[in-house]
Amino acid sequence: MATKSKKTSQYLTRTKIFVAIIYFISVLTLYLSSMIFLNISQNWKYQAVATNNYYETQNFRTRFDKLLNNVINVSIYYKDENSIEAGEHLSREDLLTSFKNYYSVIDGIITQSTEINDTYDGLIVKNKIPENLQNNFEEYKTLVETRLYQYRNMYIQNQLESYRNMKRELNDYENFFYYLEDENGNKISGNISKEGISNMTRSIILEGGFSIDNLGYYEEYHDEIFEKSGCKLYAAIREPLLPGDAFYREQEEFYMIKRSYPILTGVAIIACITIIISLLYLIRVAGQSQKGGEIEYLVVDRIYNDIHIIIFMIFNLIAGFMILTLCSMILYNSTYYLWTYIFSTLLGALLILYSTVWLSFTTSLSRQIKGRRFFSNTLIAAILRKISYLFSGKTFCGWIVFLLMGYGMANCIMTMFLLNAILCGTGGIALFLLFCMLLFNGIAAAFCVRALGSLTKVMISVKETSKGNIAYELDLKKISPSFKNFAEDVANIQCGLREAVEEAVKGERMKAELITNVSHDLKTPLTSIITYVDLLKKEKLDNEKAEEFVEVLHEKSYRLKQLIEDLIEASKASSGNLTVTKGKVDLKLLFMQAIGELEEKIEKAGLTIKINCDQETIIYADGRHMWRILENLITNVIKYSMPHSRVYVDIFHMNDMGVIIIKNISASSIDITPDQLMDRFVRGDVSRTTEGSGLGLSIAKSLSEIQDGKFEINIDGDLFKAIVMMPIWIEQDTEELEKQQIE
Repeated sequence: MATKSKKTSQYLTRTKIFVAIIYFISVLTLYLSSMIFLNISQNWKYQAVATNNYYETQNFRTRFDKLLNNVINVSIYYKDENSIEAGEHLSREDLLTSFKNYYSVIDGIITQSTEINDTYDGLIVKNKIPENLQNNFEEYKTLVETRLYQYRNMYIQNQLESYRNMKRELNDYENFFYYLEDENGNKISGNISKEGISNMTRSIILEGGFSIDNLGYYEEYHDEIFEKSGCKLYAAIREPLLPGDAFYREQEEFYMIKRSYPILTGVAIIACITIIISLLYLIRVAGQSQKGGEIEYLVVDRIYNDIHIIIFMIFNLIAGFMILTLCSMILYNSTYYLWTYIFSTLLGALLILYSTVWLSFTTSLSRQIKGRRFFSNTLIAAILRKISYLFSGKTFCGWIVFLLMGYGMANCIMTMFLLNAILCGTGGIALFLLFCMLLFNGIAAAFCVRALGSLTKVMISVKETSKGNIAYELDLKKISPSFKNFAEDVANIQCGLREAVEEAVKGERMKAELITNVSHDLKTPLTSIITYVDLLKKEKLDNEKAEEFVEVLHEKSYRLKQLIEDLIEASKASSGNLTVTKGKVDLKLLFMQAIGELEEKIEKAGLTIKINCDQETIIYADGRHMWRILENLITNVIKYSMPHSRVYVDIFHMNDMGVIIIKNISASSIDITPDQLMDRFVRGDVSRTTEGSGLGLSIAKSLSEIQDGKFEINIDGDLFKAIVMMPIWIEQDTEELEKQQIE
């Protein structure tokens, strides 16, 4: 069942990821199709949709009009390069206006009072120049004398360049034909005959402001130069267009775009539908790890919903402004391709970010609604909960808040009245108000002092409890009403702690008594068994098997006796029922004696004891109990050390404690913690291949603690380290203690 749920969860997660990828791909697809559509619309003004063929578009008419203007300007207005160079087409008014604009000359009193001569090299002063404008006049005069003639030549060169460009452009078009004649019917210019144009389907004949239009939209044609000339213009466009000029390229682009419109529209519609479906699905499964499971919340769900909505609205405003700005930049920079690409990339990144934020926001709201915590997870609801908690009466009295607010408002009001009385010169009223303020604040100060005193008592009670003084009781009658509820909570904690300690002590005492009683009851029959086994060993048995059985009984009965004795000692040590007689103990000497007692077992295990003791270490302890501690530690080393390894022992004193550290390498891996090793009946050899009760380390710890010492175990890989610390023997204090005992 668990495996099925796990597979379902994995499938749902993969589906979510897949749908999210589809969502972002659809957003990107919609953006790209929109950008293409925008670019097309910008260049063709929706003509690819509104018109049937290229000849009906505004783009074609604009290009055709330009060529007509080129014919008129080249053949009628400019005529040839010699006339341009002679300045025949130079407008004095246009030249001077252009000159002033080029050099940023402000047309005012100076220019109104002056006139440029016919040779363009000096000024004619018509009126008096004001004195405050004399400097400006001199500057303007210098500019005319040094720059105007050069600018006139540059103006003529620009006309000449324009003439050449228009003429070159007419020659570059393969699909445009024209024939121009004067009022007498004489040919002025053209690239085809009148008859050739007449035979073409799409043609136009212009004469003054009237036309014979076969293009479909030249009802009237107005051009001042053309109308004054009295000329007649025949123009036509080839149908179908041949490759080789801008007309053909533009036509190909038109039909390609016309074919692309339905595709772009279809892609955009599919992308929109996909976005909506994927978004609805992600909203539906938001917060679900498996069907019917609990809603799982994300980090974003920790934000209060009302704050989340405000942040999202602000983000919408900023994002909307940035999107409109980037769109306008794309439209107005269409000719600058590099900037257009940059702005398009930024817009795409912004839209992806916006889609991500929108998805996060909607799915978060979905999770909140599904978990029925939409209103509870709002800032308003949190504030209301805080206010209601103040008046719940569990820990803090809510009325104190309003009391403090009232205190502050009262002081403000009295201060305002006092200042008003002082400014008005009413000394008696001012003194009375000052007295009232002092009395009011004195009462408030007394209340605060009492409240702080009560808080001090509560904190003292907490400190005493933390020290282990569970008998300390807090007097609730002496506590201020401000901290009454708080004090009651502390008193309840103290009472509960005392009851828990009493129950724990009672249970520990019962266990110790049970173990002791059972152990004593077992010792009597066990003693009889050991006695009879010893008698059997002294008898001569003819059966070898029987002798082996007797030997096994002897070994196991003595092991059982040792276990019972360990149980009794462990129970006494943990319950504190052992008698402790402290005295002067040489830690090194005691350890060497223990080594001597267990020398045979140490040699059998193949262990080498390395002792490091540079100084005499005399401790203040019970020699009998210390012997048992060292015996248990050495026995533990013999049982669990790697055969034929070294055991290192360090004996020294540190500060006011004598320390012995025993380090050995374990024969098997130690997979339990030091705290677990010191528990009763817990053995480091989990396979239980060695003999032991699992009480040795527990007894050593208990015996160390009842002597005011410390017992620690450290494990680093296979390295086992036992640390015993006992108080150092102090000669003077001991002598005084002995004197007191004699007295």
